[in-house]
This record gives sequence, structure tokens and C-alpha cells, in this order.
Amino acid sequence: MQADHLRLETLQNMHRILTTRQAAKGLLVLGDYFQRLRALSTLWAARPRESAIS
Repeated sequence: MQADHLRLETLQNMHRILTTRQAAKGLLVLGDYFQRLRALSTLWAARPRESAIS
């Protein structure tokens, strides 16, 4: 709950911390990070599983 509040507060104050260009670049990088994370998660979920009985 506190972390969510801090994230929201940071986003709301981003215009005072960063320039418009820096904020835009940061959001693009963050979007790219989450896209890569989703792709990695998909690969991990689709990996071949070894059987428990060898």
C-alpha cells in the first residue's frame, strides 16, 4: 500500500524532477523493460519441463 502511494506520488511529481524529454525517455525505457520481462516470462512458461522421474 505504501509502495503504491510512493509510486503514484513520484509519477505525479515527475514534471518537477525531470524535463519533459527525460520523462518521455524514462517511460519508453520502462515500457521496453516490461515488454522484455513479458517475453522472458512467456519463454520461461513454455520451456520444456523435465520429468520428475528419471
